[in-house]
Amino acid sequence: MSAQMDEFDDIKPVVGREELPKGETILWQERPDWWRLALTAFRLKWIGVWFLGFAVWKVGSTHHDTGSWALGFADAATLLPAIGFGVGVIMLLAFLMARSTSFTLTNRRLVMRYGVALPAQLNIPLSDIDSAGLKVNGDGSGDIVLSIPKKGRPSYFQLWPYARPWKFGSAEPLLRAVPGAGEAARLVADALVASQGGARGAVRNARPADEKRAETGFAGAQPAAM
Repeated sequence: MSAQMDEFDDIKPVVGREELPKGETILWQERPDWWRLALTAFRLKWIGVWFLGFAVWKVGSTHHDTGSWALGFADAATLLPAIGFGVGVIMLLAFLMARSTSFTLTNRRLVMRYGVALPAQLNIPLSDIDSAGLKVNGDGSGDIVLSIPKKGRPSYFQLWPYARPWKFGSAEPLLRAVPGAGEAARLVADALVASQGGARGAVRNARPADEKRAETGFAGAQPAAM
């Protein structure tokens, strides 16, 4: 059995216990942090840098033409409504996406439900997860990437924003902006071991921490760095 992608117009955002077949139990359930989702998936920080750079250029250009710094800053101030609107839209989209998303780990599978306009569900049997990688942010949130067989794998655009960045040709599911990612990763690793009957992979640092971020590999089979 491989990963299965379904789309519904009336799907609930969170998997309920009553939906599970007999013998299947929920081990962990969480929603992504909307602010971290805005920073990572929607690139809010980079958009802010772009707007700032444009404002600086506006100040410099006006000063060059008029010789007045006051006019330069006044001209740049006209960008504030557009900046506020753009940032507000991105934050709203991130909030709505996070609210419509849930990650559910059971003793048999990992379920991802997401989507605002057209909700979708991705069922990944634990037996089909080859390996997993963890990236932890400074606030304790993080991303868990799952390596699954190519057969039946959804496309990058079907998974976005819960797809591993830049893996267009071989998309990998990504549990993005998970609060308490370290504990969540431990539960996923334990479930993989219990499901596959293998030895738990060694936890390791994938590469030096960047901006207080630590990357760790763990797996039911092999560690995998993001």
